[in-house]
Amino acid sequence: MKNKMENLNSISKTWRKIRDDFTKANIDNASLDARLLAEHAFKLNSLELATNENQQVTEQQLMRLEELAKRRLNGEPVARILGKKEFYGLEFKLNKKTLVPRPESELLVDICLEQIGENQNLKLLELGVGSGCIIISILANNDNLVGLGTDISQEALEIAKSNARFHNVLERIRFLRGNWFERLNTNKKFDVIISNPPYIETKEIATLAKEVKDFDPVLALDGGEDGLEPYRIIARNAKNYLNDNGFVIVEFGIGQEGEIIEMFLGEGFTLFEQKLDLSGIARALVFQNLKHFAD
Repeated sequence: MKNKMENLNSISKTWRKIRDDFTKANIDNASLDARLLAEHAFKLNSLELATNENQQVTEQQLMRLEELAKRRLNGEPVARILGKKEFYGLEFKLNKKTLVPRPESELLVDICLEQIGENQNLKLLELGVGSGCIIISILANNDNLVGLGTDISQEALEIAKSNARFHNVLERIRFLRGNWFERLNTNKKFDVIISNPPYIETKEIATLAKEVKDFDPVLALDGGEDGLEPYRIIARNAKNYLNDNGFVIVEFGIGQEGEIIEMFLGEGFTLFEQKLDLSGIARALVFQNLKHFAD
């Protein structure tokens, strides 16, 4: 940082200096990032930061904020620095084995809640649960559901369990370590299977933004040579774990919908719905395991 932070001794001037440094470094959301880091460094909420602008900051607070700002200038996302991120109006703890929740993934929660409606005692499976933000948000907004989340990472499952406890849904959710369906018994059937699997082509990972390639877990990004290997696994196996007329809901990357639709149709699913995100980009697909009655 070019100027000595010690010369700036009010809350207002201090965090705004950080904002300006972030802006010069072409960091997206510079003002928001600076405010969030200042709140954390000064142990203030957003209202307190605004109403205590003239308060003097201590040397310890300045040093703490300076260290946080350096990490952000080095490309580390604010959510990684803080170890938490808001998703669907709820706060989720993160660790190095979990993706930072993306706003577009909230679409999966909307779709699932819409499909479930007022139905009672339904069972939900999430493959690749990560921080648990998707399945926990769903359960937190519908008391009639029980869920199971799987993940290959024990560290991810531990943070997901902590988040489930924090949001008071732990009694309605179980977590199981395993790769996709490998630890599941086919006697166990679900009404909805949901997943935001890795969908980046292996060769593309090195070209991603620094915030992603250097700080997100590669296992949660790498979808194989063409980015679609997880979808093949899900399409091939989902019917073994899905009740009649149940749904599979998946998120995907830009332009991948055609091949994914072909996969699921080839496994006997019916395309129920395709959803766009807030930017108007195709982002989620809903397939149904329709029960076919004999004539």
